[in-house]
Amino acid sequence: MARKTKTPYKTKWNLNLLYTGLNNPRIERDVRTIEREYDNFAKIYRNKDFTKTPKNLAKALASKEKISQGLSKIDPEFYFSRLLDIESQNEKARALLTKIDERLTEASNKLEFFHLRIANIPKEKHGKYLKASELKPYKYLLENIFRTAKYNLSEKEEQLVSLLGQTSYSMWVDSQEKLLSKQMIKFGKGMIPISKAMSIISELPKAKRIALHKEIIQTLESINHLAEAEINAIVNFKKVMDKRRGFKKPYSATILSYENDEKEVEALVSMITKKFSISHRFYKLHAKLIGEKRITLPDRGAPIGKIKRKFDFANTVEIVRSALGDVDGSYSDILDRYLKNGQIDVYPYKGKQSGGYCAKSGDLPTFILLNHTDDLRSVETLGHEIGHAIHGELAKTQPHRYRGFSTSTAEVASTFFEQVTQSKIEEKLNNEEKIIFLHNKIMGDIATIFRQIALFNFEDELHERIRKEGQLSGIQVAKLLAKHLRSYLGASVEVTDRDGYGFIPWSHIRYFFYVYSYAYGQIVSKALFEMWNENKNTAKKIERFLKAGRSMSPKNIFKSIGINVSDPKFFEFGLKNIEKDIDKLEKLTRKMKFKIA
Repeated sequence: MARKTKTPYKTKWNLNLLYTGLNNPRIERDVRTIEREYDNFAKIYRNKDFTKTPKNLAKALASKEKISQGLSKIDPEFYFSRLLDIESQNEKARALLTKIDERLTEASNKLEFFHLRIANIPKEKHGKYLKASELKPYKYLLENIFRTAKYNLSEKEEQLVSLLGQTSYSMWVDSQEKLLSKQMIKFGKGMIPISKAMSIISELPKAKRIALHKEIIQTLESINHLAEAEINAIVNFKKVMDKRRGFKKPYSATILSYENDEKEVEALVSMITKKFSISHRFYKLHAKLIGEKRITLPDRGAPIGKIKRKFDFANTVEIVRSALGDVDGSYSDILDRYLKNGQIDVYPYKGKQSGGYCAKSGDLPTFILLNHTDDLRSVETLGHEIGHAIHGELAKTQPHRYRGFSTSTAEVASTFFEQVTQSKIEEKLNNEEKIIFLHNKIMGDIATIFRQIALFNFEDELHERIRKEGQLSGIQVAKLLAKHLRSYLGASVEVTDRDGYGFIPWSHIRYFFYVYSYAYGQIVSKALFEMWNENKNTAKKIERFLKAGRSMSPKNIFKSIGINVSDPKFFEFGLKNIEKDIDKLEKLTRKMKFKIA
């Protein structure tokens, strides 16, 4: 068991790095600064023909980038969003965020003309502008603007979409999250937050696991009335927007914004769906290893044995720090800085959002949210989220216009560092624990690849049905999710229709079709990890990928380091590696006559 140590760092966010409190007068000053800068830019360029020549456009783009860079260290909305993620009941903060959102949306709407004017450059002139020497620094930026041009609305319509996004999407999602965060679940003789209940359920003994799952589902069913209204509202909002813009399929807008090729993503989804038999095979083995012929949904993540050591946060930090250092010492320095500054919120508590994420904005400090419960998965989660953070820090070497990154490349960075963390954990395990760890690793791959594609398929059918039928009841949505859970879990796992109420806390389906990027990222990161594991000198290629930011398409970024994601066989090879791991697990458990601990 890991030795408990006193942590020499902060375990709660220090949001004073952004503002010292809700009443900080700098918040209002910063909002006014943004409003003023946007207003001044609009006054200068609205009536200028800045797209007349490549030279004029280059000058305008440089001016716009200068403003963005100047404002990169202020973002009141970022502060309020982080605060509400750890204080969901803070009504004053929620009200202030609503007001600030309205003002900043109005301010940013004044710049809507700028990209629309660039997008309206006649198609026959695109080649000339893309080849112009003055515009060479902006080539990929322009390619993206031209690629998305046909889906643009008029300036007034784009402004209206921005304004409606708050009332017709954000407020619905916020209300659902707020209600969810209030829920307390009966556990033993006490009550725990629902976020903690969901995070610990897989580690419990069978009877307690089943009982806790029942409590969670009952609680979710009791708040279904809001989730039903919310999911119908936001899906119908998307339907209206997609129809107006001309997107033919519910997922087209997401794939375009993630800078992937739609046909390639469709091929990926189709290929993984056809290979759900791999997932079925794993869960059949999983059931056998926990001594069952058929298991229930809460058994899906049940341990086949105990890795008895606990990973308190101090121990977790040491493991992840060491893993990062194996790739590059500067990466562990980033983790240390975040811990020292209070940029990681560690433990679950009432009012805090469940799950884990990494949030960044411009040149402001990045914040990582965890719900650490001293288990092995918590170690992997820190490795995953710090991977996002490292990606963001290294992307800052790019000019301001390319400092972001596509979601699909973001998931590659995070899952790569999660795998490096896993390899470091494995070093500490004995032979029996390594079998358990291999099982859990495969389980993670199944969840990240097959489950997420099942969810993609669920979303697709959900959107198509609501578009056709107008709306679905909560139980209809639950039944639909249950159907798609069965599709990847197979006959060895019993899934009830009520289990489908798991759609309520599943935040990622509110970020429409985000989930495919997990499968995409996991398979690419596996190739990246194997490349690094075989030759540690390829760390320089990994650094090049992390520093690329948004300067190229994901496809070209990976191509530049020797990974061809355009080849369908590449993804199929990734799935074959999972099958090899299942083969290995079967042989090891037979050889050792493995029994549940």
